[in-house]
Amino acid sequence: MSTPTDPIDAASPSPTDGAAPGTPAGGPAVPDGLRAAVYNRFWHSMGGGERHNGMIAQVLAADGLDVDIIGHSDVDLDAVGSHLGLDLSGCRYRRLPDRGEEAVAALSDEYHLFVNGSYMSRLAPRSPRSAYLCFFPTPFDHDMAPWRKAAVRTAGPLLRGATPAVSFGQGWYPPEGGRRRQWTWTNGAGILAVNPGGGRTLRADIGRPGAPEGVRLQVLDAGGTVLAKLEIGQEFAPFEVALPSSTNGTELTLVSDAFSPGEADVRELGVAVSRPRVADADEGPLERMALRFPWLLRDPADLGYLDGYDTVMANSQYTRGWIQRLWKRDSDVLFPPIQVERLTPAAAREKAVITVGRFFAPGLGHAKRQLEMVQWFGELYRSGGLPGWRMYVVGGCEDSQKPYVEQVRAAGAGLPVEVLPNAPRAEVERLLSTSSVFWSATGYGEDDRRKPWTAEHFGMTTVEAMAGGCVPVVIDRAGQREIVRHGRDGYRWEGPEQVASFTRRLAAEDGLRSRLATAAVERAQQFSDAAFAERWHDIVERRRLYS
Repeated sequence: MSTPTDPIDAASPSPTDGAAPGTPAGGPAVPDGLRAAVYNRFWHSMGGGERHNGMIAQVLAADGLDVDIIGHSDVDLDAVGSHLGLDLSGCRYRRLPDRGEEAVAALSDEYHLFVNGSYMSRLAPRSPRSAYLCFFPTPFDHDMAPWRKAAVRTAGPLLRGATPAVSFGQGWYPPEGGRRRQWTWTNGAGILAVNPGGGRTLRADIGRPGAPEGVRLQVLDAGGTVLAKLEIGQEFAPFEVALPSSTNGTELTLVSDAFSPGEADVRELGVAVSRPRVADADEGPLERMALRFPWLLRDPADLGYLDGYDTVMANSQYTRGWIQRLWKRDSDVLFPPIQVERLTPAAAREKAVITVGRFFAPGLGHAKRQLEMVQWFGELYRSGGLPGWRMYVVGGCEDSQKPYVEQVRAAGAGLPVEVLPNAPRAEVERLLSTSSVFWSATGYGEDDRRKPWTAEHFGMTTVEAMAGGCVPVVIDRAGQREIVRHGRDGYRWEGPEQVASFTRRLAAEDGLRSRLATAAVERAQQFSDAAFAERWHDIVERRRLYS
């Protein structure tokens, strides 16, 4: 049985002794009045990516910059800070109408430093200094059907530069329908962006196919003025809305009650809009095609937007390697900040294996492979390899993934397995601080050479588990190699038989488990908030981001 090779040691630099988390002493000098912005489309989701962005904003403010946090949804910075363990009191939130990345790019000119941390963004900044935080260089067409990829290569170049008179902003689900008619559902508050002009009319077919009843729809302008009140039925029908004149473009919000189709479809659906167009607009057949098939406008080979950034920052060495391969650019590594100080290892450990990760069925999202891990635990337990042990399966769960959670529960039936979807953060931290072994299998069964985005790009929960005193037993792939040093502070495996072998050994040898746990706690400190701030300052000085 083979064992993994030695990992890359990603420890440097180390945190500053005695510094407050995230704000080590001796940051770069900052000229007076320097303005900075941190942009992310997804602040409302308050996940690991948002903490990564938010910590940059926190450090910028601590360094003395005037910081705006920019997004498109209504968020409370106090609530975001509390949820993510950040101090954002030195920042302001600036909500922008969602008129596309070109509008955000124009706004970036107001700032000296613009940090773009929005996943899969293609925004070209105009600020004097800028940084792009890349979680992974996922190609925009990675999940397209082969015929669509072929269409992008052939028909796409004909549409380059075509700008539809009306386009979809926030609050819309992906298009659906057939060849004769396609439509796009709002979530109850969908935003349409309309190009500048005057004396125009918005025309669209609107309905609620499959809804139990009709609904009243209000169309609001950017200032909240009601432009129209429409009664929408289940069948599609044509509607017209007179638009105010605008030299900068118009943002319309379509507001209605929403319903849930039920069963496997847990979306909240407002109204379905089909064939939107603007009368009297200078819009030809190419613009209309661009509106109906917006994915044709994207050129996978066009990476020119990256030229405007002083640095591209990768969240791991793994991501850095794929940036080099896919984007042909070097990047700086800025590991995610981990709240290691929140986790205090318990002296007495429970005989338990824990795995933490969002529930996603394989093929949907970033699958953590909870089902396979429960099956592996079951085989170990039934064979007598883990006498008296139990397993905790913890993670966030959206309604659409409830059937997968039930599959995981069924696999653990009759076993000492607890499945805990959406457990409170305090409970997650308690389990990480009292369990003995941590498992991770993200990317198992996937070809990470053809689909590298399916692997764990870093492994934030692995670091949290190590900070809590768990010994990690993780897949020998991607970002996990940069965290766990095989045989020094945990184990990395290549197949289920090694998961079983390493875990049986840890269960049988208390001294070994204790030694590796102590080393794991020490290793986790290399990814603390304070270490993050030092890495940020190193990038700032080398790339002259404050100068």
